[in-house]
Amino acid sequence: MTDSVPAARLKRYAPRLGQPAHAHDAAHLSLVLAGGFEETDARAARSIGAGRAGLRPEGLRHAVRFGPQGAVVLTFSAPTRADDRPAVVEPAWSPVLPRAHLRRLVPLLLEGDEIGQEAAWDILALCDGVPSRPQPDPWLIAVRDRLMEAPAGARLTDIAREAGRHRVHLGRAFLAAFGETPSAFRRRAMLDRALCLSASGLPAALAALDAGFADQSHFTRACRDLYGLPPGGLIRRAA
Repeated sequence: MTDSVPAARLKRYAPRLGQPAHAHDAAHLSLVLAGGFEETDARAARSIGAGRAGLRPEGLRHAVRFGPQGAVVLTFSAPTRADDRPAVVEPAWSPVLPRAHLRRLVPLLLEGDEIGQEAAWDILALCDGVPSRPQPDPWLIAVRDRLMEAPAGARLTDIAREAGRHRVHLGRAFLAAFGETPSAFRRRAMLDRALCLSASGLPAALAALDAGFADQSHFTRACRDLYGLPPGGLIRRAA
């Protein structure tokens, strides 16, 4: 059990924002809800996208550069053990979390109190001991970046052909490299874009159309399906 209550807050980071190397005074956990960034620390450089949770121990020094959409990140203080030992001692990032985990955990983290504590422990469990994936091939990185930057107009069959790969090969390779299928990633990228635009102040209806959704209702259903909350409710509850 823990004696501390994780305090959750939602932060939006501007597109292409660069943060030079810095350290944090306290351990915390981060859940990327939309967008992504490149992170560099003493151990490695890594690309972090939506749906992944990370552990940042006290004193971790890292530099961050946000992607073309910026990012929306749910950050909360790390729980402590009953003996006051820190629960987060090593940096780690989870793989892309399945929809079932995200739908359950995001609303609970925003509840705070004991409910938030239990959800924070679940995030710790999902990050603990996760093996790192090998660096994807350059062509796969190019496909991923294209889906992130322009998900609305992306046709996966055309992308596979332009990459010189069969559509089935693209699906298998993408899943092995990034932990989800390209079609699921594209839908998540659409939601990433719409959430980032909405968090920046653009009306939800316009954000939905820009990201490739048919309308605002389609955007709302996608957000509720993945995170258990509509876009407006997600942002308001974390404010």
